[in-house]
Amino acid sequence: MILLIAINAMVFMVLSAIHFYWALGGVWALDAALPTKPDGQFLFKPSLLSTLIVALGLLFFAIITIGNYGMFDNWISRKYFHFGTWAITFIFMARAIGDFKFVGFTKKTKGTRFADRDTKIYSPLCLILSIFSFLISIFS
Repeated sequence: MILLIAINAMVFMVLSAIHFYWALGGVWALDAALPTKPDGQFLFKPSLLSTLIVALGLLFFAIITIGNYGMFDNWISRKYFHFGTWAITFIFMARAIGDFKFVGFTKKTKGTRFADRDTKIYSPLCLILSIFSFLISIFS
């Protein structure tokens, strides 16, 4: 179980760091990280605040995941980390399934840079994070 906890926590920390990088003005991989319409227009332009919220949320997910190992048992009951991990399971499963239009395995929009990466990287990663979180919830 420690391996799944370590993998999920590291992925959440890396994703958090990338979002902090974008919040600080970085542009690496940003053009393929946002959903686009078939004509190439971005569906939305995230604000600094929303990018920071996502970065902090992902960092919080890493902490919740690590909490399943028992590192914070002296301060917080492990049941709260357990509930949090169930929430992570459902959040990332919903993201993997998608919105039936632009993101996830159910997306209708194909052929954009985002859609290609979403099919090959983002949605499978969300599915793996969800499955690992499920297993952590069950066995920790």
